[in-house]
Amino acid sequence: MATMIYQILQVYWLLFLAFSSEAAAFAPSSDFQIQNLFRTVDLTKSYLRESASFVIENISGKSQNEYYIAVPSEIVGNATTKHLSLMEVKEKRVDPAVTLEVEVGPSNEHLGVQFYKVQLSKPLAAGDTSTIQIATVTVGALEAQPKLIKQPEAQNLLWTGSKFVLSPYKVVRQRTKIKLPDRGANGYSKIKNDPQVEDTTLTYGPYLDSEPFAAETIQVRYEYHFPVVEVTKLERELWVSHSGGNVATEERYWMTNSGAKLSESFSRLRWQASGMSGERSTAVKGFAVHLRPGARDVYFTDEIGNVSTSNFRADVRDPVLELRPRYPIFGGWNYSFTLGWNHDLGRSLKVLPSEGSGSDTYILRLPLLEGPDNTAYDVAEISVILPEGAKIVDVFSTYRDYTREDSLLKSHLDTIGRTVVKLTANNIVDEHRRNEVYITYTYSPTSSLRKPIVVSAAIATIFFAWIILGRIDVSISK
Repeated sequence: MATMIYQILQVYWLLFLAFSSEAAAFAPSSDFQIQNLFRTVDLTKSYLRESASFVIENISGKSQNEYYIAVPSEIVGNATTKHLSLMEVKEKRVDPAVTLEVEVGPSNEHLGVQFYKVQLSKPLAAGDTSTIQIATVTVGALEAQPKLIKQPEAQNLLWTGSKFVLSPYKVVRQRTKIKLPDRGANGYSKIKNDPQVEDTTLTYGPYLDSEPFAAETIQVRYEYHFPVVEVTKLERELWVSHSGGNVATEERYWMTNSGAKLSESFSRLRWQASGMSGERSTAVKGFAVHLRPGARDVYFTDEIGNVSTSNFRADVRDPVLELRPRYPIFGGWNYSFTLGWNHDLGRSLKVLPSEGSGSDTYILRLPLLEGPDNTAYDVAEISVILPEGAKIVDVFSTYRDYTREDSLLKSHLDTIGRTVVKLTANNIVDEHRRNEVYITYTYSPTSSLRKPIVVSAAIATIFFAWIILGRIDVSISK
């Protein structure tokens, strides 16, 4: 009996090793060939943006509806060190506003590659071609070089990548174009006649007949006269009030400048002189926050209190809050602050009357993110606090990579508590501001009377208690 159990365990162990080896060595078969590929590496922001357009051909001899994208494992990272912030895939033969379904596929440990599986809009017949467009955003892919600079010195960033696009399929022809800020590059890898330099762009290629997973490291060093703004944590709360017809938003930021640090002590005199001469600075000396139309009652505070160095332009279409911290935020410096404003609830709420239930069904539409431009967020916690008595029917967001937590919160004079929907997202950037959150919930019109009734009952109780106590004779008599 023991021998049989041992043999069974051996079989299971061999199957496990075989499966693990197969998963570790996974690579897509030669179902496709890329006829033409053009990649753009955008270095004009404080984080890396890449886009690629390529023509794929089905060379398998049968219809195919799955396509694989390869991404270096070090860029994908893990739950705590994830760097890939955004991946969008579109197909030119369908509506350009529609993105294709992308799901995480297997990884290949030997190649150091993580695969993503793309579901094509419809099967691609043998011999047919289709144009695929991919856009990715990666945070933490740029590093300051040198890491320490003097206060008046220029900041340089270094990008390290490959002149080839990492592809699991053969590429017949490809080019890579690198877009730089206005000063251009002051150092880059030179390979024979590459790159071609034109103003603020570098072009590598064209390269012919690149084999799958081909890679050749190149580096570009360039001046970046802007701060590298990183919000290590954002707490965003949206309080919904039916009785007041209002959505009150409050955001708490923990911000840092991830650029080059100062190699010497900060000089206020030098800082004032640079401001008068109009010199560029890598310090955060101010930023703008674009709010939704209808924003009002804006405030800006930090740990000390109200910050008066702000200006709110209440434009009808694009209201902008211009902020200036109490001090410049150089590389490695931190600053925490709070923003708040109000919106009319009618701009975000739609009611769907429910027959016979006594409660109405509401759809609340809110932006996932509002904040300063050119900013990366490590962790963002978005909490929507619904009116007391509201019951959630559904929660949906156009941004999919989040975790959700529901809870109850008792605020001023609440009895049963308010429902709170909390969404937590990691590694989000400016591009995620176009995403929205939709919350469907039921709410009875009589629920808004709960708090006035409770307050009235409490006041009446105190009043009658005072009358009764006033009639009691507490004097001491013989």
